[in-house]
Amino acid sequence: MALSSYLSAVNQKCLFATQLLASANEKNSHQTEAVAQSVALQLYQAWHWHLCDIASSYKVPDADRVTDAESLIEMLEAMGKCPAEALEMRCLLADRDSWAAQLLTAHSQLYQLPHIRKAEMDADRLPIIAVDALAADGEQRVEWRLESAREWLESMRELIERHRDMMVEF
Repeated sequence: MALSSYLSAVNQKCLFATQLLASANEKNSHQTEAVAQSVALQLYQAWHWHLCDIASSYKVPDADRVTDAESLIEMLEAMGKCPAEALEMRCLLADRDSWAAQLLTAHSQLYQLPHIRKAEMDADRLPIIAVDALAADGEQRVEWRLESAREWLESMRELIERHRDMMVEF
């Protein structure tokens, strides 16, 4: 299998997520949340570029046009292909309890303004804005924890490794 730019980009984003988690200080709640959010950003991009890598591996023209699992499947079906890797990614997102659905939900919440209740002072005497437990769309707000970020990273690595093994056989 020829090394693709997508493959390298996926590797880089997973490495960045690993380095962020290694630098985390679990005793500092602000840093914990910042690291977990940063890991979600890195892994979302890894997810996106992995979709493009799958498209590239199956010779989809303009793999850059892949925006999500559905668009990948549509492009592959137009070529008469339906690889298990793309179907698995769609199934992961359809299961709201899967790590992938949780990661993409967390990522989307990064772009939603919080519902502010009141300002409070934290232990470091910094004003902290208390936010409601529900996101703007009524979904439960993500609790930004390092444990979740580590789970997303490990699951992402396992998925990518398994898919790459499958695509080598193709």
